Amino acid sequence: MDEIKTKLKDLLVQSLRLKRTPESLPETNLTAELGLDSINSLEFLVWVENEFDIQIEDEVLSVALVDSLDTLAEYVGTRLTAAGRTEAVTENQQ
Repeated sequence: MDEIKTKLKDLLVQSLRLKRTPESLPETNLTAELGLDSINSLEFLVWVENEFDIQIEDEVLSVALVDSLDTLAEYVGTRLTAAGRTEAVTENQQ
């Protein structure tokens, strides 16, 4: 799960062109801490879908999904496991 969270932080910085290091990002209250609006959140989630090759289901799209790295990492991990691709994260990290 830590590998997924690390990758998510990298994606946040890249997708939203943040002037911060991934390590400096908070793990909770992302929408308030980073000033994310619905457009930023959706843009970030598209990057997540592309990076992990998953489809985020419409019914789970919410502020809560984007607001906590733990929540999002758990969801991504679940989708990867369901697809039988848990190794995808560690391969992309190398």
